[in-house]
Amino acid sequence: MIIFNFGIPNSGTDWSQAVFKKIWESQNYTFQVEEPTSIEDLNQIIGTMNVHERMILKFDLLTEEAIQAAQQDAVRPFYHYRDPRDVVCTSMELQQASFSDAVEATVSAYQEIHHALPLPGIMVIPYEHIAENADALIFQMATQLGILLKLDAVSRIAEEVRELATQPAALATGETTTGASVRIDQEHTTETSVVQPLRIGKWRDDLSQSEQAMVNRFFKPLVTQFGYAE
Repeated sequence: MIIFNFGIPNSGTDWSQAVFKKIWESQNYTFQVEEPTSIEDLNQIIGTMNVHERMILKFDLLTEEAIQAAQQDAVRPFYHYRDPRDVVCTSMELQQASFSDAVEATVSAYQEIHHALPLPGIMVIPYEHIAENADALIFQMATQLGILLKLDAVSRIAEEVRELATQPAALATGETTTGASVRIDQEHTTETSVVQPLRIGKWRDDLSQSEQAMVNRFFKPLVTQFGYAE
C-alpha cells in the first residue's frame, strides 16, 4: 500500500506524516518514507515504487505521473487544504517568501485542487479539522488504510503528535516506539519533517493591514467557496 500525502503547502501534511507513521507503527508494520524535494525526484519515486510494499510519500505539487499512479487500487491519496490567507503568511514565515511570491505560490497551488478531488478514494483533510478535531480525523485516516484503531489508541496518537508540535526536535530523531523498520534511503535511515504548531487565522495577526486587505480581496472566491470567516 502506498500513501500519497499531499496538498496545499503548509496545510498539515507534516502533521499527517507523523500520524501515518504512528498508525503503521502501532501495527508493527515495516514501511518506507519518502519526502522528495523536487518534481524530478517525485516522478522518479513514483516510477519505481513497489505497490506491494508500504510507503508514505509526502509531496506538494501534483504531477501527471502522480495523478496516473493514484488511480491504482494500492494507492491511498490524502489531500490537505487550508485558508489561503493563512497559507500566504505561513509561506512568508517558513520559506522566507515575499508577500507577492507567497500569494503567487498559493494561487498556483489552489489551481491543482480540481485535479486532486476526482482521484478515486481520496480523503480530503481540512487544516481546521487537524487543529480542532484530531481524534476523529485520525480514526478516519486509519480506516482509509484498512485499520480499525481502538479509541484509546487514537487518543494516544493524537496526544503524541501534539507533543511533537511543541517539541519538534523529538520528531527528527527517526526513532520508532514499536521497533518498526522505517526506510527513507539505501542506508535505511529516516529524516522526518518538523510538525509545526497548529494555528488558525494567523493571517489576522501576522499580515499588515494592507496585506490583509489584499489577501481578502484576492482570495475572496476561495474564502467564500470553503466557508472561511472574512
